Amino acid sequence: MSEQQPRPGQATLAGALIIGGSVFVVLAAWQRISTLHTLAVQEELQKVLTEPMTADLGLDADGLATVIRVLCMVGAGAATASAILGVQVFKRSASARLALTALAPLLFVGGLATAGFLAPMVLAGIALLWLQPTRDWYAGRPWMQRLEERQAARLAAIRSATRPTPPSRFDQPGQPGQPSQSGQPGHLPGPLAGPVTGVAPPATGPVVGARPPALVAACAITCVVAVAIVLLVAGMVAYVSANSEKLFAEVMKDQPSWLDSSQVTEQDLVAGIYVLMAGVTACALGAIVLAALAFVGQNWARIVLAIGAAAGAALALFLALGAWPLVILVAALAGTTSLLLRPEVSRWYVGR
Repeated sequence: MSEQQPRPGQATLAGALIIGGSVFVVLAAWQRISTLHTLAVQEELQKVLTEPMTADLGLDADGLATVIRVLCMVGAGAATASAILGVQVFKRSASARLALTALAPLLFVGGLATAGFLAPMVLAGIALLWLQPTRDWYAGRPWMQRLEERQAARLAAIRSATRPTPPSRFDQPGQPGQPSQSGQPGHLPGPLAGPVTGVAPPATGPVVGARPPALVAACAITCVVAVAIVLLVAGMVAYVSANSEKLFAEVMKDQPSWLDSSQVTEQDLVAGIYVLMAGVTACALGAIVLAALAFVGQNWARIVLAIGAAAGAALALFLALGAWPLVILVAALAGTTSLLLRPEVSRWYVGR
């Protein structure tokens, strides 16, 4: 019975992502709130408000800080609730799954004001709750047997696609399988020997259609953007390595009070840039892996890739306030999300 079956590993991973990510979102939110009053942050906000896209918002530094504070509080509150609900995931609580789904937009909005990679962890965990085999587990169905059936169906589909087509009754006279002059049915040679009646055997396994063009385009865009990001990061690392003194002098000129209060040295600044670039590279390479898995038919990889692309588009849109060329990245990531969620793509995965 399904009641006696163990919890799927996917559900365990989802609960861990929800609880762990929520805790870090709360900590990041309060850390962000605690630094809003500092002189360095006030100067940074004032600089953001001088950009062309934010100059007409009618906000001053204090107003923008208030907006960020509210977003952080919303994100922290939603993350606190999701951490509590995440414990109920291990107990197969359907109401907790619905509540977590309702909290997802608040977590996304609140995550914009905190570290960009924390809230997507929670959103990825929530998405896993709606994927197989966790969906069968929540519904009380025998998920282990159904998982084995789906795997067997995919294997049968692969075998049927590579199986040679038997000759039909419309073959030319004299071919194997045609009636002989005596009117008796012919025979196939070799291991397929036996009478042929002209009726093809019934197909076994589901019929898998061609891969949707939208899926191919989404995977291609993901790989192109990821490779471009990796190349850009490599160029930035090379530039920082060769011009670390110049870069530190420019930062000292723009943010002297921040350097004095934080006691950041040139080595610390360069090390921080390297860590940031390593994180960006890891995300880009992970996107390539997810795109490859989605391309070969892994539905969970498609969902995670869509969530990551949407989160990346939101983060790039926020960063585009200070660097307008990032609008291109926003369009690419948003387009990828839209392509991955198209109905024909979803139907293709269901039919596998």
